[in-house]
Amino acid sequence: MRAVRRRTLPWLFLYLAVVACATFVPRHGWDASLGPVVPHDSFPADCSLCHTGGDWHTLRADFAFDHAKATGVPLAGAHQDAACLACHNDRGPVADFAARGCSGCHADPHLGRLGRACDACHGERTWYPHEVITLHDRTRFPLVGAHAAAACFRCHPGAQVGNFAGAYTACSDCHRADRARATNPDHTALGYSDSCEQCHLPFGWQPARFDHPASFPLTGAHAGRECAACHTTPNSFVGLSPDCASCHLDDYQGTQSPNHTAVGFPTDCTACHTTNAWRPSTWQHTFPIQSGRHAGFACTDCHTNPAQFAVFSCIHCHDHSQAEMAGKHDEVSGYVWASPNCYQCHPDGRQ
Repeated sequence: MRAVRRRTLPWLFLYLAVVACATFVPRHGWDASLGPVVPHDSFPADCSLCHTGGDWHTLRADFAFDHAKATGVPLAGAHQDAACLACHNDRGPVADFAARGCSGCHADPHLGRLGRACDACHGERTWYPHEVITLHDRTRFPLVGAHAAAACFRCHPGAQVGNFAGAYTACSDCHRADRARATNPDHTALGYSDSCEQCHLPFGWQPARFDHPASFPLTGAHAGRECAACHTTPNSFVGLSPDCASCHLDDYQGTQSPNHTAVGFPTDCTACHTTNAWRPSTWQHTFPIQSGRHAGFACTDCHTNPAQFAVFSCIHCHDHSQAEMAGKHDEVSGYVWASPNCYQCHPDGRQ
């Protein structure tokens, strides 16, 4: 089968060259290399209707022929400008070739692999295929992103001679060299999969996506970080602690409002903070301060000693005289006027 194909290809290309060259002959002219002139038996006897007086090879400049009216076959696009002898020549009756459709005049460079209907991809104006991306969507490899902009021959080595067979769909078939060149991280040394789509999208190599282990999901500000920001040892992505302090100890020690170290706050940042941002923190107060007069207060408004956040007294802010407080609390059994536990009766700071 291959031997037959090798013998056929030279004749195929020769035929294509002849047909292509014929289209460059001016419509009002004739070249002897095209072969014998089409028989004129049915033509009018008045030669001057088409020919000039002294040259049989040149047609009159004002020669016009209504192909649709005379033959019932309208000529559109490039067919309208083709030389008459490209179709009407000594190969035989043109009706025999027209009955074959496109293949009657145009040899199939695709060797039948893409079907017989040339107009499924080509129009009459130009051979350049139309709606290639849409047509490719019907295959097992739809073209998306950068793939849609790639030249056909990048995946189909024979595309430039009309052969689109033999393309592969596995990433490694086209991108093996890209994987070998990748050093940040080193894909080969780390044994990364050669299925590029696990981390990359067809719109571009960067940014790469990676499903981080469920033990430390990347959310909020963590999601936008470069791998090397946490994995500081090149090409080593194991052995890191999930504890906040392993990355944020400097932030913990440098915080002064309040001083986390002096107060003895836990190094588990998630006790007060989220991964979206350091502020606002989510500290749960001993008694509710989210509403009433206390809402919006800074910690130091009540906790005047930055090193002793566990100690506070209501009377530091609500400093009434003994007589005034006693007079307002006569009905309270066991009242101690200097008690710091006003919030037990006034949980939101109201009267």
